[in-house]
Amino acid sequence: MAQTIFTIKKRSIFEKIRENGRFLKGDNINLQILNDQYLNNSIGIGYTATKRIGNAVKRNKAKRIMRELAKKIIRKDKTNIYYVLIAKPSLLDTSFEELIKELRSKINEK
Repeated sequence: MAQTIFTIKKRSIFEKIRENGRFLKGDNINLQILNDQYLNNSIGIGYTATKRIGNAVKRNKAKRIMRELAKKIIRKDKTNIYYVLIAKPSLLDTSFEELIKELRSKINEK
């Protein structure tokens, strides 16, 4: 069975990941990870950009950047895992290559 990737939309899943998962702090992105054997060979990805990032335009840009990071890096990772990417204000000022390196190191750190 091939892996499937889906976006987390329910608040209850975000809360479950926050309570039971691991929290990895980064310079530009924080990452929450939770292994869940009931995901049936899939990967769940959530994105969070709070008002600390800035106005709606900046938050939407941060989410677009995080979605691209997820496409490039998380698709190649193991299955049955939830990921939540949390943007920090410095995300918007950092080059995409540096963000890729940071996210790779955080995922390998898990």
